Amino acid sequence: RHARRMAFTTSAAAARAAVSAAAGLGIPCTDPVVLADGANVIVHLAPSPVVAKVAASTTAVRANPAVRLQRELDVAVFLTGNGAPVMPPSAEVPATTHAADAHVMSFWTYLPPASASRPDAATLGSMLRDLHAVLRPYPGAAPWLAPLDDIEAFLARPRTGLSDADAEVLAGAFKRLSARLDPVLDQGQVLHGDAGAGNLMATGAGWLWHDFEDVCSGPIAWDLAPSVASRFIDGSRVLAAYGHAVDARQLDICRQLRLLNLTVWYSVYAERLPECRERAAELVASWRADPAASEVS
Repeated sequence: RHARRMAFTTSAAAARAAVSAAAGLGIPCTDPVVLADGANVIVHLAPSPVVAKVAASTTAVRANPAVRLQRELDVAVFLTGNGAPVMPPSAEVPATTHAADAHVMSFWTYLPPASASRPDAATLGSMLRDLHAVLRPYPGAAPWLAPLDDIEAFLARPRTGLSDADAEVLAGAFKRLSARLDPVLDQGQVLHGDAGAGNLMATGAGWLWHDFEDVCSGPIAWDLAPSVASRFIDGSRVLAAYGHAVDARQLDICRQLRLLNLTVWYSVYAERLPECRERAAELVASWRADPAASEVS
């Protein structure tokens, strides 16, 4: 069942593709710098003030990663046009996806981080409340809890590093938890989709939201869950700063589903990035033990 390993890119290949695509668009790059490597490879096309976001691990669970990358661009254009504090798409090229050397990518404005620190609970809660307010009338596509699609796709594809027994545990948890979600509670809210503290970046222009690839609609509990469940932030202060009532039962369900989503993604990362294998194994083991007691990091 797990006979073949999925074909993944490397950060070097992704960087070469980004430089090639950029050159075709008139963006000079003599010193590409890989800033991050995970779901995507993020490349600063120095000396140009442009960052390429190249689909990498996402190809394992998304048949057409360009769909999510384009949706992210569309949302960012809407948000910047409405004055929201978000990382803007590159002004050097049209806000569309591009391809080179069998890699799909999008281009963003390079803004150097002002610090490596994460926002405090009050900042995170209030900024998420304000972001939701701006997102509410978004007219574009925002599928209901789109990140859940990645869980289903992972469980349906060939896998390495995950036993049949563990896959059954994850599939059972997904079925149980997703059945307990109440779509009535979403009230048409458009969500960031992955609104943890790691997706707020400190810049010279202040805190900016980024990484809207998982934008979706759903209960506000989905966006609050990663912070409320984190070991590194005071969830009660996040909720207080957010300032709106949240259904406690849905918050707990979303917390567990977010953990399951994190488990799936680390299992995908581990197939391409050996340094992620220990964390992936820890997350899978948490579902064998007591999934409700686990924390999202």
